[in-house]
Amino acid sequence: MQRHSVAHLLREDCGSSVLEAALVMPALILVLIAAIDFGRAYVVGIQLASATHAAALYGSQTPTDLTGIASAVTLNAAGISGISTTATFGCECSDGSSAVASCAVGPLCTYNVLNYVDVVATTTYRPLLRYPGIPATIAMRSEARIRSAQ
Repeated sequence: MQRHSVAHLLREDCGSSVLEAALVMPALILVLIAAIDFGRAYVVGIQLASATHAAALYGSQTPTDLTGIASAVTLNAAGISGISTTATFGCECSDGSSAVASCAVGPLCTYNVLNYVDVVATTTYRPLLRYPGIPATIAMRSEARIRSAQ
C-alpha cells in the first residue's frame, strides 16, 4: 500500500472534477428549478388565454348564456384552479362609440350596430420556490372580446 503525502495529493488531478461538480451542482439545480417554474407559469398563461378565447367563441353563438360562458372557461382550463370569470355582452356602434350593456336598448348610431361578447378570466400562479424580487403569487389575467351573431 502506497502512502501519499498531503502535498502529493494536492498536486494530483484525481477527484478534482467530482469536487468541481459538487460545487457547481447546487447553482445548476436552482437554475433548473427556476426554468421549470418559468415554464409552468408560461403554460398557465397560455391555457388561460386559450380557455378565455374558447369561451368567447362559445359566447359569440349564445351571448345571453353568461353562466355557460363562465363554465366554458373552467372546462377548457381544467388544469388551472381558482379561475374567476366575468362574461358580459352588449352592443356598440361600429366606430367603437356608444357601448350599451346587454343591448336592451340599442345605441343610436349613424353606422352599423355591432354585438359583442367580452370574457375576462383571472387566476393566481404560485411559484414552486420563493425568489428574491418576485412575489409569492403572480396574478394572471386574460381577456377576449369577439363580435357575436345576435
